[in-house]
Amino acid sequence: MVRIQWTIHIILQASITNTMSGPPPPKKRKNASSGAPDGDSPNEFEEVMGKMKGTTDREVALKAAKKLKAMLPNGAKIKDFVSHKKNLEDLVAVFTRETSLLGTSMYQEDLHKYSISILANCCYTDKSTSTGTQIRKASRGFLDQAVRIFESTTSNIEIRVSMCRLIGNLCNNKDLVTSWLSSNTILFDRIALLLESTNDNLVTQCLRIFLSLSNHSFTRVSYLHLFINYKRRVGGMFKYNRKKLQTELRIPRIKV
Repeated sequence: MVRIQWTIHIILQASITNTMSGPPPPKKRKNASSGAPDGDSPNEFEEVMGKMKGTTDREVALKAAKKLKAMLPNGAKIKDFVSHKKNLEDLVAVFTRETSLLGTSMYQEDLHKYSISILANCCYTDKSTSTGTQIRKASRGFLDQAVRIFESTTSNIEIRVSMCRLIGNLCNNKDLVTSWLSSNTILFDRIALLLESTNDNLVTQCLRIFLSLSNHSFTRVSYLHLFINYKRRVGGMFKYNRKKLQTELRIPRIKV
């Protein structure tokens, strides 16, 4: 009798345990950039991103872009913005669309400028590969689009400066250079050509890119020497730029 009661007790205990525990709850996927599970916090940028990306009204889109820039005054807000994957995907979509419209009547220069500037801020704030990787996934042709901006005869100088800043922020991360940026040598050829500009801001951003590349030891020979050899035959404006480059990169004096 005691044995039967003990057996029933064990069965009941097992039944209660199974009922209470049930199947294990599904694991929440964590966001790579923030470490917080996706969807745990409301996306306060959803409405403004919808207007910036989805509207056909130029004024509405531009107002949304200005509002978004104002909503991202510091690193904490930017991290919150990129923690929602769709925000960055929509922002890259705006950038891609406007880049494809360069030179057409539908092109919105100010909207293009805002999209690049905000992307640059996101990449500057995130020192890991997360934001750069998300941009790459959102647009496989992102680097080709950058080349198009640099090659375009109609793109505004401020947009080229902002685009160089964005590329420079991406170049700060060695892993991104290794796995992504270094695959597009045409991009760096075009950036080298921009050093002939008379715009100091553009030249500074270009030098910053080569400085970042030089800090990654594996790129020192492949990029700097290629760049220097290209510049050997160039005089004029580059005499000042060459001196600045030699000082910042600590490379030997180059005779022209």
